[in-house]
Amino acid sequence: MKYLIERLKKYKAIPVFISIMLIFFRLFLYYAAKSKELYLEHDYMYSVINYIIISAALLIYISNKKVRRTYFIILIILALVNTAGIYKSISNVEFQQSFTNGKNLFIIKETKDEPEFSLVYVKKHKIFIRLGDKLKIKDGYKPFLNGKYKVIWLSGDKALVKFVYGSSYKAKGEILNFTIINGAYSNVLGGLQGTWTDKNNKENTLTFDRGQITYKTGTEIYWYSSSQADEQGNYGSILYGADGTPSLFVLKNDDNTMTVGYADLKK
Repeated sequence: MKYLIERLKKYKAIPVFISIMLIFFRLFLYYAAKSKELYLEHDYMYSVINYIIISAALLIYISNKKVRRTYFIILIILALVNTAGIYKSISNVEFQQSFTNGKNLFIIKETKDEPEFSLVYVKKHKIFIRLGDKLKIKDGYKPFLNGKYKVIWLSGDKALVKFVYGSSYKAKGEILNFTIINGAYSNVLGGLQGTWTDKNNKENTLTFDRGQITYKTGTEIYWYSSSQADEQGNYGSILYGADGTPSLFVLKNDDNTMTVGYADLKK
């Protein structure tokens, strides 16, 4: 112990320098992320950096015994506060999972302090994420926490997230797009007319007629209205059905075709 104290006395400038640099790094990380609306993938990572700063500060030797005692008490208090902070940030997250397809990745997170939404984040700059979307939930029922969801990659750059909406277990769908779309917003369903045929089964057709939509599959016929659809950008829409009518997603492709499928969770 005496040898260690002597070394700390001799090289006390080093832990001082390291502590100051870590503090500046911590502040830079926080304000740089805040200015660009970025978040750390795991909130507790800030607290981990705080622990490293406190550990470095413990190596700073102070000759005055009373000042040294006060200094250590302050560091202990900061460590306790930091411990409480890291516990709060970890316990706040109820669900967090990454979904990857090639170079595209998104994270879905449900937290206690966001009781009305499931949050969708997109990975940015290695350790950072950016909020991409907020999925509205109902009755405080968190579908991802309860395992009532399914993620399907529709193509290399688009994903369909199916999830239960509310305690009534009604299914909803959200199309996530990872390609930057240039140009003004356009209504997908408004630009579709006529009858479209399934290339794998000609008995399956989707007909658009001035806002009225008809889906035929074999002997079954279902009707939809574009006024009840959920437009989700220049690339797709969700057609919500009622009274046993299955909900569908409609994805507009670049080659003048459509990808159509069930938005219901069990189909």
